Amino acid sequence: MSEKPSEVMDAELIMDCKLGKRGAYNTLMDRWYQRVYNYALRYTGDHHSAEHIAQTTFIQVYRKIDHLKDTRKFKSWIYSIATNFCHSESRKKSAKSKLVTTTLELPQVADFNHPEKIYNQEERGTVLRQILGQISPEQRQVIIMKEYEGLKFREIADALKISENTVKARLYYGLDAMKKIVNKNQWLKEMYYE
Repeated sequence: MSEKPSEVMDAELIMDCKLGKRGAYNTLMDRWYQRVYNYALRYTGDHHSAEHIAQTTFIQVYRKIDHLKDTRKFKSWIYSIATNFCHSESRKKSAKSKLVTTTLELPQVADFNHPEKIYNQEERGTVLRQILGQISPEQRQVIIMKEYEGLKFREIADALKISENTVKARLYYGLDAMKKIVNKNQWLKEMYYE
């Protein structure tokens, strides 16, 4: 199986990082920062937490890049690091306040000033993050990695240190849970299925 040009470029940057070339790490960070941030934002639903997770992930990448033996596994390796920080951030938030729950309530239609705002892309993104917040963290991370980040089942399995069958099951049950949430809320159903 031949490597994609972006994987070859990542492999070269990783080797340069290991050799101590300063610009290589910055280039690698430029190539991956937004993806890690977006993953963390979808996982946590919070911009501040996502920023913290992305920064912490890249500090860890800088410290541990010498430990990465197979440069082709960089993608699953970086998502594994980001996932660990997402879990850590979630634990910290729930430990800080017993009043904060892991599920987010969906907004009611009456909260919107204009019905057309529901169809606004930003509103859809907010609602989708809130729906993701209502499913289990295990299902959420698989859905985000597969549907938003475009990872393959094998890459997700490597990142989460689980079997591919477990990845597929979490994806199936997570999407099913999201569908049930949408079906339970008629206005959401109308928003997504019209």
